[in-house]
Amino acid sequence: MNKGSGRLAVITAVIFTGLAGAACAEPLETTVALSVNALSGQHQVGNGEADRLSFAPLPLAELTLRHGTESVRFEGLPPLTVGYFNQNFPGGSSTRLSILNATYRHALRGGWFAGIGETVYNQDTSFGARPNLFFERGSFFEAVDGSLRQYSRVVGLRIEAGQRVNVGRNSIEYFAALNPRMHGIASTRVPTFGFACPPGAQTLAACSQLIDTFADGETAAQVDLTARIAQRVSKHGEILYGLRYLNFTARYDDFPGQLADRNVGFAPSLGYRLKF
Repeated sequence: MNKGSGRLAVITAVIFTGLAGAACAEPLETTVALSVNALSGQHQVGNGEADRLSFAPLPLAELTLRHGTESVRFEGLPPLTVGYFNQNFPGGSSTRLSILNATYRHALRGGWFAGIGETVYNQDTSFGARPNLFFERGSFFEAVDGSLRQYSRVVGLRIEAGQRVNVGRNSIEYFAALNPRMHGIASTRVPTFGFACPPGAQTLAACSQLIDTFADGETAAQVDLTARIAQRVSKHGEILYGLRYLNFTARYDDFPGQLADRNVGFAPSLGYRLKF
């Protein structure tokens, strides 16, 4: 089992145990939300490749269980493929991405709260075949003949702080989250210009392309900022609309300073939340 995922499972079990005990005296308050976040920004990797995406609709689901001043919140993106646009190369790129944030929050006076938890990212990126594409790893350069693929899982501590302010029937929510240090392994598949041919081969069709594979440790950090308005539309329902900013940067452990992955963007969001 992945070390970070195991730690997340333990944290979750402890939180649920505590909330379940508290629920014996008073029922839990449960909220469920679904939002669409139209992300626009840039995806950049270490070899200088930079692809843009515009209004990619990312569906995020939220579940919050609250008892008194204590709550646990889960936020997740199911596995989803996002396409990028690169104006210099029509082939573009795509990433299959999934996200899980799990946070324990404690409410303070004045609507403020603080939280601690874990973030798990899974990503699988394919770069469409294009001329002059190369893979950089430290001082090593490899020309790419085909579609380069990179996939990784990154896990790390998440720290949150924010405030909820009631304005009549509605509310304003804003919070900042920081992942100061995340860790993972980036695996890369590089199709090369080399071929392995059996003895006596007469044509290239009888040969197989040589594929180089690399697995490198990476360390990342992330800033996640959210501001939104919750507009009450029924006894149990609220419309959510706001803005989110994400800045994720990962660098290779064995090659100090070399960028492994960077994702920066803004996402206006629209969603609906139910309270039980």
